[in-house]
Amino acid sequence: MKHTLTAGSLLTSLILVACGTTQPPPPALVEARSTVQSAALDATVQAQAPLELKKATDSLNRANALLDKGEPLVDVSSAAYIANQQAKTAMAIARAKSNDAAVGAAELERERARADIRTTEAQRARSQTGAAQQQAALAEQRASGAEQRAEGAQQQAAAAQASASDAQQQAALLKQQLSDLQAKQTDRGMLVTLGDVLFEFNRDEVKPGAQSSLRKLADFLQQHPERQILIEGHTDSIGSAGYNEALSLRRATSVQSALTGLGVASGRVSTAGYGKEFPIADNKTDTNRALNRRVEVYIADNDKPVKSRR
Repeated sequence: MKHTLTAGSLLTSLILVACGTTQPPPPALVEARSTVQSAALDATVQAQAPLELKKATDSLNRANALLDKGEPLVDVSSAAYIANQQAKTAMAIARAKSNDAAVGAAELERERARADIRTTEAQRARSQTGAAQQQAALAEQRASGAEQRAEGAQQQAAAAQASASDAQQQAALLKQQLSDLQAKQTDRGMLVTLGDVLFEFNRDEVKPGAQSSLRKLADFLQQHPERQILIEGHTDSIGSAGYNEALSLRRATSVQSALTGLGVASGRVSTAGYGKEFPIADNKTDTNRALNRRVEVYIADNDKPVKSRR
């Protein structure tokens, strides 16, 4: 089975997907398309990381298919985020393999330089005149410079390879952390949804049994201190709008207090309560009402505040 993916076939796929789309793509999908296209057009990636490139392309096709089917943009963005990370991984692996080749070339240059030195020394030994000795000395200087350049190239290649390895490890760690939190990528940042198991009915005190989930979230936030977060409280439709909005804000504030108690700096955390204003399901059944009774934590993709719903 052939795993090599040509740039032409990927570009054709992207064009066909774009023509079939009936709704505008989210920013995460636009970014993923650009990253995968850059990887596909890179001859080094095609030669050195074809399997990784195919994974990225398959993930991008899945995101495009979700968009074509009219699936929620949250799901489209989540699939696009995976494609984007896989494309970056393919490029990092290609750079690492290219750096291995550069190390081998530098070693060959170094051996050639050593051979030049030995040849020059032999010529100097056979030379009987001062002119021959001067020429040999100049040749030795050139050979020494070539050896130094070869050593420098080898060091640069090794440093680049180490940097690519670090980038791969960081990408893998972030992916694992997000998987543990069951986070989803949205256009407002990463979303962690905490269900109504956090609270008793009509209460705003966090249950002791919810501490495990909150501790995982706090650990992630402490490992990424540059990221701002927004905690939003939501309720079902039972009760007045004013009461539900106040209850949802108290619940968001309770989660904020729990996170600060676990070491998250309070200056990074904002809260909002929307009551029953933004349901994710209709309120006709107990099951759907339970889905609407939730606290959502949005984690910014950078050091900027999370964009508000209003």
